[in-house]
Amino acid sequence: MKTRKLVTLLAAVAASHGVWATNGTMPHGYGIKAQGMGGVGIALPQDAVAAANNPAGMVSLGERLDIGLAAVLPNIHADIRGTDFDGGGVKAIPIPELGYNHMLDARHSVGVSVYGNGVTTKYDANISGGPNSDKDGSNLMQIIISPSFAMKLDDVNSIGVALNIAYQDFKITGVPDGLGKEDQGHDSSWGYGLKLGWLGQLTDRLSLGVQYTSKTKMGKLDKYRNLLAGQGEFDIPENYGVGVAFKVTPALTVAADYLRINWGDIKSLGNHLTSVGAFGADNGPGFGWKNQNVARIGLSYAATASTTLRAGYSHGSQIVPTRDTTLNYLAPVTPQDHLTLGGTWAVSPAAELSAVYGYAIREKVSGSGASTGTDVAMGQHWIGIAYGMKF
Repeated sequence: MKTRKLVTLLAAVAASHGVWATNGTMPHGYGIKAQGMGGVGIALPQDAVAAANNPAGMVSLGERLDIGLAAVLPNIHADIRGTDFDGGGVKAIPIPELGYNHMLDARHSVGVSVYGNGVTTKYDANISGGPNSDKDGSNLMQIIISPSFAMKLDDVNSIGVALNIAYQDFKITGVPDGLGKEDQGHDSSWGYGLKLGWLGQLTDRLSLGVQYTSKTKMGKLDKYRNLLAGQGEFDIPENYGVGVAFKVTPALTVAADYLRINWGDIKSLGNHLTSVGAFGADNGPGFGWKNQNVARIGLSYAATASTTLRAGYSHGSQIVPTRDTTLNYLAPVTPQDHLTLGGTWAVSPAAELSAVYGYAIREKVSGSGASTGTDVAMGQHWIGIAYGMKF
């Protein structure tokens, strides 16, 4: 059923400020094994996707290849002026991953980690466009290819560097831009960034890690230059973090990470709804996302010689402000808490299967100020499987 209850508000916002955008949140971690521990991985490399968490860990992995696929099953809703809209038209979002590591010698390695970000929202109605508009929705896919080099400085310290080569594909439907144009279709761009890391094996039981990831500067999405702040800007934000891993017993490891993600530094994401610029301007409105702090903790338990069990929890500060919910119906990235379970089964001395299940607890953000009357909510199920080979 179509409804136009928000059209008047949206038209006013569009005329004076408007911008419409969407972005995907990072997964709660990279690599199926890390995901099973709530995303923990800065001080605990476990597979060849480890460069996504800390490139210094690659030199600790030996020769290996990892291939995985996760699927995100979102539950998305927006309550707009008393009408509930279902944004879960796409039931499963695939997130692939790939990693390969090669040891040049005992102290040096080269590798590549491939991983992704993304979000898809597809509503069951035309919310903001004209009478013949398509149903509102958004689609973002980001693939990051990270060739890496890591080296052991000594028996304790390792360092690593990875070049982040990113590709993104973007589409919004049913939403008019500053010129009144809708359904511009797919647009894509490439970008580059850098990731640095250190890993210290301080004792046989304790390791520490640090990583820094620069902002990935993406090419502008020209088809959306009259929609996205910064004339089509859609960069991937800077992030950095620290991690610790402690082997409580030979079978049990406890690890934790603390991460900072600077969403608010990206104009199309960080600008507020009440910004005074026009569509696409540097000072035009965006999602109002705040910079985020993420804390995560995980357990890994070697139950048998061939079976390892994992569990984890991740909590992130809320990035969606109550005063900016009007635009966040396109990307209601509201969940703050993830609960995860995982495991690895060695099918032979050189091959293993890993799996993860994660649940992002549904979180609702109710609008205030200029966004009063717009409430957005999302929850997620996350399932994934990976195959690893050692050489």
